[in-house]
Amino acid sequence: MANIYPRKNKKGQITSFTIRVFRGKDENGKNLKPYTTSFKPKQNWSEERSEKEVQKFAILFEKDCQNGKIIENKQTFKEYAEYVLNLKERNGKIKHKTLIFYRSLLERINIAIGHIKLVDLKPQHLNEFYTMLGQEGSNLITGEALSSKTILEHHRLIRTILKQADKEMLVQYNAADKATPPTNKKKEAKFIEIEDIQNILRYLDNEPLKWQVVMNLLIYTGCRRGEIAGIKIKNIDFKNCGINIKNNLLYSRDKGIYEDSPKTETSIRIVSIPERIMKIVKRLVMENKKNILKYGNKWNDTGYLLTQENGMPMHPDSITDYCSKFEKKYNKLIEEKNKTLNKKDKLKKLPHINPHAFRHSQASILLYEGLDPVTVSKRLGHASVSTTTDIYSHIIKKADQIAATKLDDLFCKPKKNN
Repeated sequence: MANIYPRKNKKGQITSFTIRVFRGKDENGKNLKPYTTSFKPKQNWSEERSEKEVQKFAILFEKDCQNGKIIENKQTFKEYAEYVLNLKERNGKIKHKTLIFYRSLLERINIAIGHIKLVDLKPQHLNEFYTMLGQEGSNLITGEALSSKTILEHHRLIRTILKQADKEMLVQYNAADKATPPTNKKKEAKFIEIEDIQNILRYLDNEPLKWQVVMNLLIYTGCRRGEIAGIKIKNIDFKNCGINIKNNLLYSRDKGIYEDSPKTETSIRIVSIPERIMKIVKRLVMENKKNILKYGNKWNDTGYLLTQENGMPMHPDSITDYCSKFEKKYNKLIEEKNKTLNKKDKLKKLPHINPHAFRHSQASILLYEGLDPVTVSKRLGHASVSTTTDIYSHIIKKADQIAATKLDDLFCKPKKNN
């Protein structure tokens, strides 16, 4: 029911009425700012008629509010976007890394539509913005147009912000839902071939123990680099050769190296590794214990498996840097050796190596060898099986074709004469 408040002048005469309609509560249970309007009676009306007319007006106003026809909001998109990000951060619904990423996207978004009021924002504004991002020069680093994937990231953030505005009944509809962003052209996940992984494992024997562990864990677990860096000794099951993936090490300029939970709830999982790899892990644990004695008070007992020399956690970027150095180092040695070899005996160069390529490789190899997508999805810590089947659909298709051939061989194979 609408609440009506008369406003009087110094003589006590009613000059206007303020009408307020309850707008509901937010996700924390607090009352939202009510819908508000005013009604001014005509000068020749009696007080009794003014009361009747304002009652009629209030009933119609309340009905319009309930039907979503009344929107009282003077906030610009920029102001409301900041409110939404702060709300999500305060409620713990957004990771710090994601928050930083969103703020970087908002730099472009706010230049284009930040000044527009929420209630005035239309799909056409967004379509013009997406078209602009797809033009040459939008990428300040390369001078080229932004990729469809990057434009879609901007679109998804805008849609998230407007979804909250729609939820709070500040807009009549989510303009992003009616906009037309570019279609993302899916690329096949790049992975490292089995032969190349075998070569990498051979060259690893020449590397320091810590990096042998890092590379082997990347290869045999399929974990993200932050999950590898975040492994704590207490979460390793040496007896059953399993690692409980519970932590994720990240880096940001404002926080430095910090620990967070894995990407999603399903990313918290136990990953099994071969006994041979666990033996290498044990050797590193013993080496760390020696370092404790060596560094004494200078050693920082952080509990991580992979650390800097003083026990402090490893920088996640150092894993990516090492992969690059490893690739360059051994490709240079291969080039030198190939100069002395015949064409048929020449060694194969290593492909481009990065931590995520090992993750793609494990998934691709396991799916190609016939392991079911559910098991692969759980091992990788994907949010759902559909994520796995979507990323590796081309591999699953190939595996399915092989399965069909095997069934045909099995069922139609000629029987041997007795």
